[in-house]
Amino acid sequence: MRLTNKKIETLRVSIANVLNNVLEWQIEEIKFISNGVNNAVFLIREKNLGMLAIRTPWRTEGNLNDINLSGMISLKKEATICEHCHKYILVPKVHKLYLGEEINFLVSDFVSGDAKEIPSYDVGKLTSKIHKIPLDDLSIIDQKERTLTNIISHRITERVHSLSKLINNSIIIPSSEEMEAILNSSQTENSLLHLDVRPPNLIRENGIIKGIIDWDNAYIGNPIMELMRISESKELIEEEFLKGYDDVDIIENTDEVIQSIYRLDTALMLSILFTSYINDSVKRDYYFKRVRFLSQEINNTL
Repeated sequence: MRLTNKKIETLRVSIANVLNNVLEWQIEEIKFISNGVNNAVFLIREKNLGMLAIRTPWRTEGNLNDINLSGMISLKKEATICEHCHKYILVPKVHKLYLGEEINFLVSDFVSGDAKEIPSYDVGKLTSKIHKIPLDDLSIIDQKERTLTNIISHRITERVHSLSKLINNSIIIPSSEEMEAILNSSQTENSLLHLDVRPPNLIRENGIIKGIIDWDNAYIGNPIMELMRISESKELIEEEFLKGYDDVDIIENTDEVIQSIYRLDTALMLSILFTSYINDSVKRDYYFKRVRFLSQEINNTL
């Protein structure tokens, strides 16, 4: 589904109405600046707070109750994690989480940037800082009491089923219980994981990182998951990234089968992405091969 101009205007009017009439802010300007798969972003200027960014869910197809719940969870997750991380790393300061009957949105500082490339070394440094953030009483709303190992092992099973239907071919993997037991054998301490560390989610200016956004995929778990996702996604220069990351020894100290299971989760996701949502046959075929290879590697250990 495409975000239409009509929908943009409906969102803009709804946001302006809440800000002016419900929250009693003094809005001098509001304009649409971008959108992703699920969220639209508006820029506002408030008389006392200055320039702010507003993120609001825009998709309307499917079950409306499910979409509203999903959008609400996404905003709560972003707000909770940003507020927790604000004193440790550069994230936009949260000003207001508004959850209403007609619209939900999150208001944060607007951080300007440009499209200049960021050194992968610096991204490694930032990722290392994220993994060192004290967890304290941080709770991830869509993780609840589940472990990352439980989430990933079941997600892999679901993704294998989805991909097998798409390509009309079976993919053999261990049971989710077997994979979870393997992942649970790791002795690495849990960390906060962003799990979508890539250029589009990094606000940068003149090659310097000014902030990281979009915590939709974030969980608490083994940092090896993050490192394998970054390696498998190939959106950064891995060698340079690892030079910036402070604790690369955890890779050497982690069994290869654990690394392969976390890699498989990402390879499956990208296979489905380039099959169903983005028409890129080269990347699709590459990740098909990665899924086959990783599945075989995992099966060979059992």
